[in-house]
Amino acid sequence: MPIERFMEKQKDTLVEEALKGKYRDLTGKWYYLAAVLAVGTALYHIYTAYYGAPFALLFRNIHWMLIGVLIFIYFPAFKNSPKDRPTIIDLIFVLASLVVGMYVILNFDAIAGRAGAPVTTDIVLGMILTLIVLEAGRRTVGWPIVIIAILFLIYAYFGREMPGIFMHRGYSISRIFPFLYLTDAGIFGIPLGVSSRFILLFIIFGAFLEKAGAGLFFRDLSLALTGRHVGGPGKASILFSGFIGSITGSSTANVVTTGTFTIPLMKKLGYKPAFAGGVEADASTGGQILPPVMGAAAFVMAEYIGVPYLTVMIAAIVPALLYFITSFFMVHFRALKENLLPVPKDELPKLLEVVKKGFYYFTPLIILIILLALRYSPSRAVFWALMSTIVISWFKEETRMGPREIFEALFSGVQKALEVVAACAVAGIIIGMVTMTGLGLKFSTLIEVLAGGNLFAGLFYTLIASLILGIGVPTTAKYIILATLVAPALVTLGAPLLAAHLFILYFGTDADITPPVGLAAYAAAGISGAHPIQTGIEAFKMGITAYIVPFCFILGPALLLQGPLHEIILACVTALIACMGLGAAMQGYFVRNMPIWHRPLLFAGSVMLMETTWTWDLIGLFIVGGIFTIEYLAERVLKNKPAG
Repeated sequence: MPIERFMEKQKDTLVEEALKGKYRDLTGKWYYLAAVLAVGTALYHIYTAYYGAPFALLFRNIHWMLIGVLIFIYFPAFKNSPKDRPTIIDLIFVLASLVVGMYVILNFDAIAGRAGAPVTTDIVLGMILTLIVLEAGRRTVGWPIVIIAILFLIYAYFGREMPGIFMHRGYSISRIFPFLYLTDAGIFGIPLGVSSRFILLFIIFGAFLEKAGAGLFFRDLSLALTGRHVGGPGKASILFSGFIGSITGSSTANVVTTGTFTIPLMKKLGYKPAFAGGVEADASTGGQILPPVMGAAAFVMAEYIGVPYLTVMIAAIVPALLYFITSFFMVHFRALKENLLPVPKDELPKLLEVVKKGFYYFTPLIILIILLALRYSPSRAVFWALMSTIVISWFKEETRMGPREIFEALFSGVQKALEVVAACAVAGIIIGMVTMTGLGLKFSTLIEVLAGGNLFAGLFYTLIASLILGIGVPTTAKYIILATLVAPALVTLGAPLLAAHLFILYFGTDADITPPVGLAAYAAAGISGAHPIQTGIEAFKMGITAYIVPFCFILGPALLLQGPLHEIILACVTALIACMGLGAAMQGYFVRNMPIWHRPLLFAGSVMLMETTWTWDLIGLFIVGGIFTIEYLAERVLKNKPAG
């Protein structure tokens, strides 16, 4: 099939370009050593998923020790470092990671017995561990989260020098580093707890799905469903990248993974490079808010606020659908505006054949959702989903997973998890210093003071904080940081608990497509060849719903499927109309190129329709309906106008 040949031709070179200078391509004994260690790490976590994990501090320490060693083997310190083997500096960090980890394992009882009374060794190794984590974060996810962590360490030490509300007693080195090292409130706190119990397992699960052929199935299904229609390549990209992005837990990582197929396909069929990159960045970012997995944030949120996972998943369904529906309209109107071609019919897979050959790939996801609904722990649920993936791989000879394929899937899953786990470890430093200094309460108090008791003003300040703190941080880590620092302020100002936490997740995720940074857009630009800022602007426009919907579900719970049935139905119907209006307004096209003054009116009316109050709905419906009617009649007049 031409699509297959086109994809295979592009894949290797694009992946190499996208990841150039970041990962090592190990050779010889280093490759085999790293592979065995990665597979051993995966098997250990799968074992604990079924049989249960040891004491939290001990388990998280083992988790980080194994991952930390792999990070320093795989990620070079500098761009000009050797790409086929680790250096002496890397091996020093590997040795230090082992020493720090084994110290806890071998002296666990003694450490527990002297809790609160650290010895010199505890302090020194705590400093070494902190340095290790910061360096691992720098190598994997870059400077932004590392700089934030360093600022929090400085804040903890120089507390007496801080101004006004941020002043505190200050903490010595002998207090800070043992706290980070030997408690479950520091580096081995909630973020690493989440990565050890959930995130790593879900990424391994995703690797197994890919190895079993599910990635190709969902790609072909996306093309079969949308490819023949207006804007088909873009719509297929939204479906494919959104689904895969929900599992990866990182917008940027997903762009690099799925964008190597979707972006070249869109460019081939006439999409401008910046728009093609923007569509991919938008879809990959949207995957982080898409149930049932939501980049593993759904499970963390459920644990954090003390509600069943099913409650979070149900509440997140409608906002996520609105995000993707708006993206569909954006692509649809842009394709009409620029006369972009659908995928040629002879290059499209046939829907019935795709479904017939691969419908069973939905089985692991169905098992996962059912087990979670039955109150199985996420780790136990993903264990059985993973096992079912191996079983369904045997349905076709070409996807059958034997020992070699299972080994490769385990290896690949751990490799893909390294960046996310490193970010969670750095997030542990931030959360630890927030806990030690009481900054979370102070930060929330500051937002409350700035808001003057006004919830809407508080939402604005929270939006700014979420966009800044979410830069360059994987989904789960950014959610944990924001849940600690800013969510309490929203709850105090009157926002419902679940809505407040979804609000910060949305805007933390929005950081990935918000110019001028928007790291997901930067990654997409690297594949498309477009300017990063232009790509970011296109992604921002595509994802505009994610900047509007959070305000709506804070001010009215109907979009979270809470409240009377008639209110929920009204909110969903009007929001669906709003999606069309937002798509037309942002792209400047409905049935023709719109006059410039129609666009702000249509945008405003669509925002009113998103709001769940019936009075605003009526006004919004009047405006949006009026603009659509004018556009339709104007187009009819132009069509019927005699030539010449």
